[in-house]
Amino acid sequence: MTTRILVNEYQSRRVPVAAPAPADLRLAEQLASNKLAPKIAIRWLRTGEIEVSASSWVGVIRLSNVEIHVVPKLVGGSLGVLRMLQHSAGVELIARLPTARTLASHSTDLLDIITLFLAEESKWLIRDGLLRDYRPVDDNLGVLRGRVRLRDQYLRRFGQLQPLECSFDEYDADIPENQLIAAALRVACRRVRDVEVRAAALRQAGTIGEICDPPTTDATWYERNLSYGRRNDRYRGAHELSKLILSGLAFEDLYDTSGAAVAAFMLDMNVLFERFVTRLVRDALRCTGLAVSAQRRVRAVIRDDESGRTYNEIRPDLLIEDPNANQRVPVDVKYKLYADRKLASGDVYQLFLYAYVHGTDVASRRAGLIYPATADARGPVLSIRTIDGETAARITAAGLDVQRALDLIAAGDEVALHNAVRAVAAALSGFTVAPRG
Repeated sequence: MTTRILVNEYQSRRVPVAAPAPADLRLAEQLASNKLAPKIAIRWLRTGEIEVSASSWVGVIRLSNVEIHVVPKLVGGSLGVLRMLQHSAGVELIARLPTARTLASHSTDLLDIITLFLAEESKWLIRDGLLRDYRPVDDNLGVLRGRVRLRDQYLRRFGQLQPLECSFDEYDADIPENQLIAAALRVACRRVRDVEVRAAALRQAGTIGEICDPPTTDATWYERNLSYGRRNDRYRGAHELSKLILSGLAFEDLYDTSGAAVAAFMLDMNVLFERFVTRLVRDALRCTGLAVSAQRRVRAVIRDDESGRTYNEIRPDLLIEDPNANQRVPVDVKYKLYADRKLASGDVYQLFLYAYVHGTDVASRRAGLIYPATADARGPVLSIRTIDGETAARITAAGLDVQRALDLIAAGDEVALHNAVRAVAAALSGFTVAPRG
């Protein structure tokens, strides 16, 4: 019998369970391998209980006799995750699959939901026709095609007229656009639990798998080899879902003594929340006269005095600038429960450094932090003071009501959405944030 455990992000629970299998212990060790920021901490206690401590990572962990679901409560469940992805990536996902909206609102298995959406996106791509393109191919052939690779012919076939080492361009569908989707569907089919979802994924995986052979399941490889334009822009939605699956399933399957698979699918909400907030702030401040940049690196602020070289660099998530006043306010985006607890010391130290580097005097040395909340919130407001009591910098935090923002996006109420985000930006930066007339 499988015990099902539901926990929210940053929540801990203890539940009585049977003893773990060796594969369970190995998977738990993998998930907690980063001691500074473990994905999830799973411990089996002497009392016969399992202790689960979640972090910002959400998803599902399937052990031999336990299934753990980490639910993203702050964003409205699994459907909220897809709505955030849809807005931050600028793709249309949910409107195409009305039946999945009901499934997503009730299901806590994030992998099944994302796989269902990917299967539906793949079906639309197949219906409209999959892309084909030229790709370079090296092969040994009985007749000449393209050109002979003289060096390889000499080294490998010295004195032979056949076969010929040829280099030519092949026009087919075995290209990264299709390979990424095929790779994601293949790995997802082995992990999803819902029978209908698996059947839908298998149908699309079979069709796409006939025309391409994915070289890897590494999502970063596809990011490096894909660029979007008019021809392949319709692939964006499927690619975003595919990268979520490949990144979330970056664990090898483990097996217990019964042969049952032990696996995990985990997504870092920190990354998705940062992308979502970045898109919101950029859109809201576009016509206000303020400039917004994301992940701007600042070098040469921490230097090695002996070598004269940069020792380290800083890179705030967002930088809000007022060009007229020549002032900049760095802002960090953290998926943490700061609505009812103190800011972590590490975040305070980091923000103080950002404020000090980007400010020119005490008044302009300020930094902001945006965190998710169930209602728009302001605070805390912290001042960093010297031992003599002089203010050196100021840090302001603000909570963003993610579910309300998603509802406004769904309703198409752009004015209310921009006003809410501008209010947050004004509280953090101290700038006057209003659209130009």
